Amino acid sequence: MPPPPSTPTTTMPPCYSSEEARTVLDSLSAHIAIVDENGTILDTNRAWRQFAVRNGMPENYDGIGENYLAICEAADGDDGENARRVADGIRNVIHGQVNEFLFDYPCHGPDAPHWYYMRVIRMSGGGPVRVVASHEEITALKLTEEAAGKRGPADPSES
Repeated sequence: MPPPPSTPTTTMPPCYSSEEARTVLDSLSAHIAIVDENGTILDTNRAWRQFAVRNGMPENYDGIGENYLAICEAADGDDGENARRVADGIRNVIHGQVNEFLFDYPCHGPDAPHWYYMRVIRMSGGGPVRVVASHEEITALKLTEEAAGKRGPADPSES
């Protein structure tokens, strides 16, 4: 006997408490900052804060209240050009000119070279503009790409 036909339900998606939302945000490996329409950092996750501390910021640093765009604009040296491209990309998302901004970039630390993949999107829903900037480490992928490039193209006759 076949199961009875399913009936559509009108259940609402779960609503998460701010504590549960914080737990989810802090569980992600990506370094995440939420910024407002002016580029001011409103919140960061644990991965963001840990990265900052590992790179010389004080133990309790969270970046909240700082202006992400101003930090990018002030960058100089080898990272300056990339940082200004990031600021432009974030502004484009804030102003609705693009739905998302994607960028991968080097961010070498004192311990080793590192690369990151950045994704910037607007938060959905009503209310004031909020943008999520996430940075996921892609060092293993970049090192693999580098190694493959040094070996040259694969020989199809070896397959």
